[in-house]
Amino acid sequence: MGQFGRQHIDEERLQLALEAADLDLWENDVLTGAITRRATRVFGELGYSDDETAHMIDDVLSLIHPDDLPLVQTALTEHMTGVTPHYRCEFRLRAKDGAWIWYANHGKIMDGGDGVRGRRLIGVSFNIDERKQTEARANEQQRLLAESETRYRELLSNLRTGIVVHAPDTVILYSNARANELLGMSGSDIFSRHADDPVWQFVDEQGVSLEKAQYPVRRVLDSGRAIDSQVLGVRQPGRTAPVWLIVNAFPELHSDGTLKQVVIQFDDITPRKHAEQEIHQLAFYDALTGLPNRRMLMDRLNEALAATARSQQYGTVLFIDMDNFKAINDVLGHAVGDLLLVEAAARVGHCLREADMVARLGGDEFVVLVASVPGDSGMASQRIALIAEKIRASLSAPYHLKGHERHSSPSIGVAMFVGSDQGSADVVLRQADMAMYRAKDAGRNTFRFFSAAMQLAVESRAALEADLRLAIGSQQLALHYQVQVDDSQRPIGAEALLRWHHPSRGTVSPLQFIPIAEESSLILDIGNWVLDVACAQLARWQRMPAMRHLTLAVNVSARQFRQADFVDMLSAIIARHPCDVSRLKLELTESMVLSDVAEVVHKMDSLRALGLSLSMDDFGTGYSSLSYLKKLPLAQIKIDQSFVRDITTDATDAVMVKTIIDLARNFRLEVIAEGVETQEQLEFLRGHGCMIYQGYLFGKPVPLDEFESRCHAQGVPASLT
Repeated sequence: MGQFGRQHIDEERLQLALEAADLDLWENDVLTGAITRRATRVFGELGYSDDETAHMIDDVLSLIHPDDLPLVQTALTEHMTGVTPHYRCEFRLRAKDGAWIWYANHGKIMDGGDGVRGRRLIGVSFNIDERKQTEARANEQQRLLAESETRYRELLSNLRTGIVVHAPDTVILYSNARANELLGMSGSDIFSRHADDPVWQFVDEQGVSLEKAQYPVRRVLDSGRAIDSQVLGVRQPGRTAPVWLIVNAFPELHSDGTLKQVVIQFDDITPRKHAEQEIHQLAFYDALTGLPNRRMLMDRLNEALAATARSQQYGTVLFIDMDNFKAINDVLGHAVGDLLLVEAAARVGHCLREADMVARLGGDEFVVLVASVPGDSGMASQRIALIAEKIRASLSAPYHLKGHERHSSPSIGVAMFVGSDQGSADVVLRQADMAMYRAKDAGRNTFRFFSAAMQLAVESRAALEADLRLAIGSQQLALHYQVQVDDSQRPIGAEALLRWHHPSRGTVSPLQFIPIAEESSLILDIGNWVLDVACAQLARWQRMPAMRHLTLAVNVSARQFRQADFVDMLSAIIARHPCDVSRLKLELTESMVLSDVAEVVHKMDSLRALGLSLSMDDFGTGYSSLSYLKKLPLAQIKIDQSFVRDITTDATDAVMVKTIIDLARNFRLEVIAEGVETQEQLEFLRGHGCMIYQGYLFGKPVPLDEFESRCHAQGVPASLT
């Protein structure tokens, strides 16, 4: 079915909904004053011919009762200026025979669809004359109450309008049969309850629980004035969907002016409310998939542009076009094509957070709006690349449509934005569209960023990650060893440091590939490999007299440490490489051990039970706490090189280092300083009680053969530089 056909069906559905609810739809262009949709049904009800309607419709104010005209103008002004969320007003119109007939207008300012907010005032008119007559009769019956209470109650019980009467303390004195029906309770259950009784479950027009201060009786008591046309929903016992009511309330006074009671009148407008919701659904949602349409997307995108201008966080639009969709439509028919689109819409939704949005523009085009992405441009683009890849993979999986397995894939264009620097919502959407065509040109089933620089960064990172996956199994990774010495500069151990030698890239810095490994599951494979090589090396050193006294320190990543089977995995490695486990030292970071102290302590105790020792790496750079340090089964703390670097020139760093040394001594922990590069630094550390060191002054990280040859050649050397 084509776009024109669907539009025609949607229009028929809209017309049926309007007719079923006795509504007359109208629409004005607020900026130009032009009437873009005329309400003609009302004029027919008033008895005017088509010719008379054509002459009078642009001057409808002339038909409004002079007493009601100020109310209409006030209601319009308050809504236009944002005082009220909706335009609601009741007024009398002059019929052709001279009679005055009551009508109501319900409307709201909406986006014009062209990015101009507040351009369209759209609403409905409907006849409320019967209700007003009922209210008039109710008022008359209230007057008669003084003459005959029994007769008044009999009349009220037969009204189709709900009536509830509250005493000044909000206790319910009376409710008629219609009120009991609409509230879903019997008269005996309602009688004598207070307005604040928890049995009442009222909601506002957005479905949010109504504050007690907004209950009609409370509003009358607080203001001392009547209230008109408050819309609220009541959740009846045993029902989830609310019954929608339009409520009027007024105070009744004694002859001396004191409050006698508060009278609440309400009518059931549930069918009308459902019709309004149907109109909203047709205006803002796609009929096939139920997703938001272009109009709602542009509203949300404009909001996101404003929000990112305030937060300075990136927002992103992903423009998705299904590859080869036309062929599926042509071969299997539009019905099957529609099934594919519905399935594709659901798959995209499953790839997103609740705060994100996916809309259908029409045909096989979808747009994802991610309103807020944390991080700088590089980090944000990487996060978006992961989302785009997740969507691409999901949409590329086979589709099972009426017994047929079919394949499609998406071409995805990505445009990132911060505020309105890139232009309007239309501009951002156009950029994503252009990027989508770049993805088409690149062979389809892929995604492309609008920014060439971001696209290059994503591609470079993806290529590096792909190479790193290959490096694990192709012997491109190696451990280098940096010596650790005592106060006599005799080697007592080493730290194993990971290095990557790529066949074409050369030596890749750990600063480049470690973050990539941390963000993916690669760090688990790499970490296990490092531990396996380290334990094998300790087993080998145990057979070498010049090396068997050395300890070997290995860094453990947070993601690796948090693995549920980490202790079992390490135990299996040690079993494969029998060695003096006391020579193995695991270095853990502060942020890792302080994240969940109870769980971390339990796991550290299990590691200590294996016989190895634990060191806190980069001590002082995080949020160290004495109470935590007391609980952790550590053997050593390591002073971070950022403090050691300036201890001879920066008084603050000098105090920090002395404090850490004293702290370690008081907790009976071994302390080692890393990053020692000068004799002056060494003398400072030695003078304040730190007796173990690591740094370029004693040796750079070197390959295994070179490290071992130096140890063998020098026996117990004073330096390995």
